[in-house]
Amino acid sequence: MAMRRFKFGLLGSALAVALLVVGVIASTSTRGSALAATADPAACSPNTDIQTVDGPVCGTTASGVNEWFGIPYAAPPVGSLRWQPPQAPTPWTATLAATSFGSECIQGTAASPAGSEDCLYLNVWRPADSSTSLPVLVHIHGGGFFNGSGNGDNSLLAARGDVIVSMNYRLNIFGFLADGALGAHSGDYGLQDQQAALRWVQSNIAAFGGDPGNVTIYGESAGGSSVCDQIASPTANGLFERGISVSGEYNTLLGTQEQAPRTPEDLESQDCKSTLPTQAEANAAGRNFAAAVGCGPGTANVVACLQALPPTAIEQAAWTPGSGYQYGGQGTVAPTINGTTLTMSLRQALKAGKVNHVRVIAGTDRDEDLVGTATSAAQYQSLVDTQYGRYASQVLAKYPLSRFDSPGIAWRTVAADSDTVCPSLQTDRDLASRMPTYGYEIDDNDIPPYTPAGPGVVAPGASHVGAWFLTPTATPLDANQQVLQDQELAFVTAFSRTGNPNSNGLLPVWPRFNPSNNPAEMSLQPAGDSEVVTAAQVAAQHNCAFWDKLAPNP
Repeated sequence: MAMRRFKFGLLGSALAVALLVVGVIASTSTRGSALAATADPAACSPNTDIQTVDGPVCGTTASGVNEWFGIPYAAPPVGSLRWQPPQAPTPWTATLAATSFGSECIQGTAASPAGSEDCLYLNVWRPADSSTSLPVLVHIHGGGFFNGSGNGDNSLLAARGDVIVSMNYRLNIFGFLADGALGAHSGDYGLQDQQAALRWVQSNIAAFGGDPGNVTIYGESAGGSSVCDQIASPTANGLFERGISVSGEYNTLLGTQEQAPRTPEDLESQDCKSTLPTQAEANAAGRNFAAAVGCGPGTANVVACLQALPPTAIEQAAWTPGSGYQYGGQGTVAPTINGTTLTMSLRQALKAGKVNHVRVIAGTDRDEDLVGTATSAAQYQSLVDTQYGRYASQVLAKYPLSRFDSPGIAWRTVAADSDTVCPSLQTDRDLASRMPTYGYEIDDNDIPPYTPAGPGVVAPGASHVGAWFLTPTATPLDANQQVLQDQELAFVTAFSRTGNPNSNGLLPVWPRFNPSNNPAEMSLQPAGDSEVVTAAQVAAQHNCAFWDKLAPNP
């Protein structure tokens, strides 16, 4: 494994990236107008006509890849469909020119909003040859469940011979509000949207040359957490055969703040390691939200009141200046245990054996940190006190500032060890106890600035996901990083075909994680230096025995 060099890396916050997003919130646009705006088949390329179950579409061809953008996979979740499970789109008869991305889902800030409620669209890429029954990779974008978009460039993987699908799904308060008035199993609409897109794949992808029986879901950050959620979801059974969870552990070890019992402010840790809010907790937060927007006690019809609210009023009630979406206090804004989509968290489902048994790649970066930056000794002390509470003195004793070149490096090391690397290693152990699992850690001392090229919003989490280069980069990679990208693309495409990342004959051989016999992981490094390391090495390097004791596996 590469030596852990204490230096600053490009560690980004999903919120910081989200503030770059520009747009205007649309209110309750209709699906008919959305189709009319793109229904000019003359803009399409030859030989891109496809008949979907909902209607005909055509797309474009660029650099040997056919592309279809902005295909509706569900009805717009507006009006009476706001905060309801996704419904089938209205069929159409005229050919839809799928040549531009559909709107991203509502996101941004209350003062600088972006996107629209009419956002349930997906995109397809495939090689422009005549191949059929190609493996299918379905991308679930990141962004902390409150920002992000599937409107990026996935041509690189498609050029390797796979069919790629990406989707937009409901986010933040629009995607996850729970309230007893909305139904016995309210919440988790964003996860239900993801499943609706996967059902669309089952019904339609063969027409695009894909194999509906060979589907791999993959995502980074909240997208990686979504992969964990779909593995745990009973209603996702049969919708995919494999999953790739990239950096799905990213929240703080003990909640937003170290508190017991849990308070509304730290209600939703929301990642692969989290114990998610119960329906009762989520409903209580939803009642707070309803009261805040004038739909509380005494309202004759709470659902009608909520569904009639303008989007700006919803955003303002859910958004806390200076801290973003308020987790829990003003409505749930991330996955919850709603009793149908999720009946238990991933860790609980794995312990009970109630999971979708698929093949998995899962891992994280060595130096991920999404919870602040320390520029002074005082800030380092404050961050440790805030995040670890009664354990702060133990953390400071394990990570004395004198050991590091700067407070920033000290805090980054603490945050990465506690919040991402050690929980990721535990996730690998738990997954491997139930299904074939391949674990990894990206060990790259010099990750370059990474901005995906092409149209669409930069995926939140792209910088902290670092050197997982599955999309084109705006700035060409240097020779060392190019070798790593080629290796990663080969691993992923091999896995999508066979469920084994080694089927392209790559070296070193990536071992399956064996939780009972000297488990090992792949250390992904630039310049062809990737190597197999033991889980014990990873655990020792990141003080995982210490962190696992503070936060035992639920």
